[in-house]
Amino acid sequence: MRLQDKVAIVTGGGRGIGRDIALAYAREGAHVVVNDVDPLTANATAKEAGGKSIGVVADVAKSADITRLIETTVAEFGRVDVLVNNAMKIVPGKLEALPEVAWDTTMNIGLKGAFLVSQAAAKHMIAQKSGVIVNIASIAGLFPYNWAGAYSVVKAGLIMLTKLQAMEWAPYGIRANAITPGYIRTPGTEAMYADPEIYEGRRKGVPMGRVGSGEDIAGPAVFLACDEARYTTGSVLGADGGQAVGYFLTVPGRRFSGGRID
Repeated sequence: MRLQDKVAIVTGGGRGIGRDIALAYAREGAHVVVNDVDPLTANATAKEAGGKSIGVVADVAKSADITRLIETTVAEFGRVDVLVNNAMKIVPGKLEALPEVAWDTTMNIGLKGAFLVSQAAAKHMIAQKSGVIVNIASIAGLFPYNWAGAYSVVKAGLIMLTKLQAMEWAPYGIRANAITPGYIRTPGTEAMYADPEIYEGRRKGVPMGRVGSGEDIAGPAVFLACDEARYTTGSVLGADGGQAVGYFLTVPGRRFSGGRID
């Protein structure tokens, strides 16, 4: 098992991508702290993970909750080996009409929260002289995702935060990497992907020909957390089925015929 007896915190771990990562870590032998604002999903995922895994209800947008999350983890397991910053909330809207509270909500959970949880966890990792941070960014941090409020800004910021963490904390034995998922089908996006037109339109933009699942992100998250990635830090790992390089798949007129490109 690649994460045997490692202590891993997964924020936003009660459902979706976070849940799949938490369960994958548990299968690899980790003791998982499943963090979520919803006690039902946090505890249900922890129970499914089994072993010594626990659910901890905390809002990563609140400093007091973050302190309690880290203190609970250390009290229960004595250390923090892996942190996955996955918690996120999208408040959609056009920029010209986006309320300030909508912008702040997305920023506070997705970027400020990731910074503060990392900072709190890093204090223990620095003392241990070891640790791993995996930040769940998005292809939307590389390309603007319109009408999604602050989402792209948060994910772009998370990518840069990853690089800063990697640079500043490497001397303490801490590695930090980001994953950029593309189109992912989760319970939260199921209603959208249930529309055949939407699903097919998105599928066509992915060179591998399908929309991804949470398990497609969990695999890279396991790799980055384990010792196989011991010399990998500051990287941005795409898990998008080739979506980031598939621009010309959906551009009209790009066809090869008769020895030329139309």
